[in-house]
Amino acid sequence: MPRHIDVDGLFDATVTVFAERGYRATTTQEIARRAGVNEVTLFRRYGDKATLINTALTHALAKSPFARLTVTDDVTADLVALVVAYAETAEKYGAAVVALAVEVPRHPELRAAMAAFMPNLHNAIQVIATHQDRGQLTPGDPTEKLLMLIAPVMMHGLWNRTGAKKLGPELDPKALVAAFLDGHHAS
Repeated sequence: MPRHIDVDGLFDATVTVFAERGYRATTTQEIARRAGVNEVTLFRRYGDKATLINTALTHALAKSPFARLTVTDDVTADLVALVVAYAETAEKYGAAVVALAVEVPRHPELRAAMAAFMPNLHNAIQVIATHQDRGQLTPGDPTEKLLMLIAPVMMHGLWNRTGAKKLGPELDPKALVAAFLDGHHAS
């Protein structure tokens, strides 16, 4: 057993197993097997399964593209970047976030991971609100506007995760933003 473990690999394995199986069916034995570490090491470092999952999800979401949004003077570029960042994050971590949203009510010990997702969401809302404040987007609840913008990406990703026939070609972020701005761009 090496003294140094690949923490990123361990966290990726943890998030993957959690996304595939949900909280109850996720085992530290399976996480350890996929990460190539001893199960005892997991308990020594993290204490229990909930702490490991919370830590792994917090780490993953903090470094996701959706966590790194910025605001510039270009509303179109910012919204395209937001859609792309959301789509990339959803592609990699969407199943885990959906599993987390389903599991938190039954397993409150996972709330720390959900709390880690909230800064990402608030940051995206702030992108919308900033452009509203600058008069570049129409007034209204910035949370609702964010959901209107990313809803097609959310639904496309959920549908594709079902294993059903794909809805069609991948969504074009520029076309989504253009359609959004058609109804929400301030004149």
